[in-house]
Amino acid sequence: MLAPDHWRFVLKDNVTFHDGTILNVDDVEFTFQRAAEKSTTSNYMAKITEFIKVDDLTFEVKLLAGDVDFNYTMAANSLAILSKEAFETMPEEEAIKIGTGPWMFEEFVSGDYVSLVRFEGSTLYPVPNTKRLVFRMIPEASARMIALENGEVDVIMTPNSTDYARLTESDDLQLITETGRTQNFIGFNLLNPDCVVTDPIFRQAVAYGVDKEEMVIAAWDGYAQVSTSMMCRDMGYYADIEGIPYDPEKAQQLFDQCGATGQTIHLVTSDAAHRVKMAENFQAQMQKYGITITVEFMQNSALTELNTSDGTTSGVEMYIASWTPGKNADYMFRNPMHSTGGRNYSHLMDPEIDAMIDAAVAETDTTKRAEMYRELQERITCEIIPWVPIAQPTLTLGAAKGVTGVLLHPGLVHQFKMIQRVIED
Repeated sequence: MLAPDHWRFVLKDNVTFHDGTILNVDDVEFTFQRAAEKSTTSNYMAKITEFIKVDDLTFEVKLLAGDVDFNYTMAANSLAILSKEAFETMPEEEAIKIGTGPWMFEEFVSGDYVSLVRFEGSTLYPVPNTKRLVFRMIPEASARMIALENGEVDVIMTPNSTDYARLTESDDLQLITETGRTQNFIGFNLLNPDCVVTDPIFRQAVAYGVDKEEMVIAAWDGYAQVSTSMMCRDMGYYADIEGIPYDPEKAQQLFDQCGATGQTIHLVTSDAAHRVKMAENFQAQMQKYGITITVEFMQNSALTELNTSDGTTSGVEMYIASWTPGKNADYMFRNPMHSTGGRNYSHLMDPEIDAMIDAAVAETDTTKRAEMYRELQERITCEIIPWVPIAQPTLTLGAAKGVTGVLLHPGLVHQFKMIQRVIED
């Protein structure tokens, strides 16, 4: 970093793409130009006012405003560097498959599997010992467990919690765990003009009224950490704030105060198993306060589309969702809380919060920055309350004994670069 608004980057030398070309600054510039045209990445590129090529391996960017977390932006998966030559010589659907990793794309069968083969010319990472890697789509956790026990697969993601004991006690299987960085929460559409959820007293009542410990048992069988802040624990500048504690008497008082008692409120969420359980448990808890929660389940893509549509006309009142950020604090706040954020499901449009987020990311004094993020956490978690943070679940993976090299990542960017299975004679 030359200055908060002026960064210099140096690429590794001799990094080889799968098409045999060597990665250089021209590939980075091409990737950025393409990213500026995509809705999922245009907000990243909007930060850059000037791209400067210094030489084949060195470039600089000047930013619209100071951003001491910009290195994290550059590491976003959606900004993975693409091969300019591949896009100039291949159809786009083939060029997009060209990368620099230790695995190369082989085949994709919709609804069935995707397969990769090791990249013999890998220079960015060591060449894997495993020749071929196949990711199968098995939606049902019970079916995944049967496939693992039968030897049809070597690794399964997110086994049922009821199978944890079988995995840990088996001579042939193992359970791998990691504390996750996914914040699961109950959210409110702050732009719904006809619903009590726009009343901060109601949102505060929900925060007091939810027994998070009970919900953790219901949704994750206890394999999760209750959240007191909207921010995730293992992130930079996380503050261990008290948040809003469970207080059913206070909740009932506030529900009565805002006239919510006796009302019916509609909640939307995805059909993922843990969200179904969260929603059902939330229904039961709110019923104790005289509030009826109706629930609509849908595919996650449909939920995302609904939550990112116009907040005033979408019809959303409440929702259950999650947010998995990187470790940098700005990303934690900007995407779901800034008025320009791409995942601002609650449609929080608060100029003061926007200004606080913008000021914090430009602050170079770490002590001052920590104070700014603590204030943001307290303001959002305890006063504005666009979400009620519930828990960060434990990530789990079931595997055959002898499987090594798989790394569960707290931010869900799991690593299979060096995965292999050693079979003893």
